Amino acid sequence: MLSKKPAARMVSAVILTSTLLGAGASFSTEPVEAASTMGSTSGIAKEHALTALDEIYNKAFSGEMPYTAKGLKISENTQKEVYETFGSPPEPSKTDKNFDYYHAEMGHPGFAFAYNHDKTISQIRYFGTNVERNHNLGSITPKVLGKQLGSADEIRHISSTNETNYIYRTGNYELQFIVGEDQTVDHINLLETK
Repeated sequence: MLSKKPAARMVSAVILTSTLLGAGASFSTEPVEAASTMGSTSGIAKEHALTALDEIYNKAFSGEMPYTAKGLKISENTQKEVYETFGSPPEPSKTDKNFDYYHAEMGHPGFAFAYNHDKTISQIRYFGTNVERNHNLGSITPKVLGKQLGSADEIRHISSTNETNYIYRTGNYELQFIVGEDQTVDHINLLETK
């Protein structure tokens, strides 16, 4: 037979707790901080993505990309200078031998470079970051492009990959936003217009 003393203590504890917290008080198992920031997290991600988009667009007018590739210009800087900035490519591409690929690592964005016959840069590809991708290319959609940059100068469907290319002319250069089936930007190409 159970002793009545532990039951009495338990009832006393419940009454005391109810008195301190107020009768009918309810408890949430969700952390307060997480609940209060859930809505703003996507806002912060979008804000970071818009900042990245503005930086990329503005640098495109000078034939450059921001971040680690800053200072490397199309038709001006050479493959040797890319290697001095990024090092030798970690591995040759099995699918596209025309580019030197540098994968995104630890929050640093990924890039690829193609070259002219004289070994100057002919194209820069920007792949964004893998970690927290929604703070970068993962939050950029065709709607965001239109709102932020205006209508694209040209739109092309890429049948081989089922992607869409939104092209913006930036002076002597062309900025191409490659949008995948998920309707977010997969990568960005920057090349000189001919």
